[in-house]
Amino acid sequence: MTRSIRSAAVLLALVCTTEARAQTWVNLTPGAGTAPSARRNASGVLDPVENRMVIFGGTTAGTASVLNDVWGFDLDTNSWINLTPAAGPPAPAARLFPASVYDPFGHQMITWSGQTQGNFFNDVWSFDLSANTWSQFMPTGGPPNIRYGVGYAFDPVARDLVTFAGFTNAGRFDDVWRFNDQAETWTDVSPGMGPGERCLHAACYDPIDHRMIMFGGQNNSGPLGDLWALDLDTDTWTELTPSPSPSPRFFAALVYDAANHRATVFGGQGNSGFFNEVWVYDLWTDEWTQLPSTGTPPTPRFGSAGIYDGANDRMIVFGGNDGVVKNEVWAIEGLSNTVTGASPVATTQLTLHPNHPNPFNPTTTIRFELAARGRASLRIYDVRGAHVRTLFDESRDAGPGTATWDGRDDAGRGVASGVYLYRLNAGGESRTRKMVLLK
Repeated sequence: MTRSIRSAAVLLALVCTTEARAQTWVNLTPGAGTAPSARRNASGVLDPVENRMVIFGGTTAGTASVLNDVWGFDLDTNSWINLTPAAGPPAPAARLFPASVYDPFGHQMITWSGQTQGNFFNDVWSFDLSANTWSQFMPTGGPPNIRYGVGYAFDPVARDLVTFAGFTNAGRFDDVWRFNDQAETWTDVSPGMGPGERCLHAACYDPIDHRMIMFGGQNNSGPLGDLWALDLDTDTWTELTPSPSPSPRFFAALVYDAANHRATVFGGQGNSGFFNEVWVYDLWTDEWTQLPSTGTPPTPRFGSAGIYDGANDRMIVFGGNDGVVKNEVWAIEGLSNTVTGASPVATTQLTLHPNHPNPFNPTTTIRFELAARGRASLRIYDVRGAHVRTLFDESRDAGPGTATWDGRDDAGRGVASGVYLYRLNAGGESRTRKMVLLK
């Protein structure tokens, strides 16, 4: 993202006074029906096609009680369905700490690494979310050392699983690897300078700035509370750690909140015990904020799986351990509930919000605010700067507005998957953001 966009966002934050309105905790745990066994340190991904949270693996107790079942939690009905194949090709060995990402191109969950009693893994698997079947990749290059407790995200631009660091009985790592599922190839892209050796950290993908955000973890000195960004264009690290910050911790759940362009953290374990507060890191202003909440929250715990449910403006967390291993499902709802009182200076700002959803297929919505009545335009460009679509070019009233893009050009032809820019022009000013179309 350009410096001018970030500077505008920072300026707006400086001239506004923002009061956080409480978010609400809701227990979604079904009261009836078959549910997965209680577990911690499972992986969780959002399947946007079926609108469900998909859970894989984890442990009911320790490394001797690991699992390899797959479950789906329907976000419309708050009910579970067992997706574990009854028979057929081999499946991944049971494990805790699997690193799982959703690949929207293949509508699949890609999983690698993990641990079971006496064993570590570096195998890579695909779970077909339409057929509910496993298949194993046989990659060339590398592979990374066997390990568990990695930070990871899916890069939809390169179609790579990106992973950082982790641990085995040989020690901790500080390397960065990419796995491309099309070429079935591992590539070591370790930049040499960065956060340092660690394990049990959390990560998420920031689609606006095309980077992986990494938080916390543990090294030989104990829990960590630093925050870093890996630029996925250059594979280089930048430390973001501001003050104040959440207490150092590992086993936290970290998700990307697309509606607010924030990294959201729940739970974890630190020197003082377990946590159940929610912190958000504003990726525009580079500030941490602890969210207030209403309702009865989950007990402090570590090892929960988390997703962001953008359709309902909430973070979903499953399982974890508060001293007892859980199979509860919780939602903290209303993540966008903020009240902003702006000074007259702020009301003159031309504002272009992150599109939602992002990445998207087939449509996405763009929100904006115009400072004054006059001619305004919103256009789509590809990453080379070639014009793709004009969503509007007309006289408009001051205030908020929305526009929808369906992934087509001005001639009505569908465009290819990739990164696109959308640019708002009004009153002699412009704002630009990135979005990702996936097919």
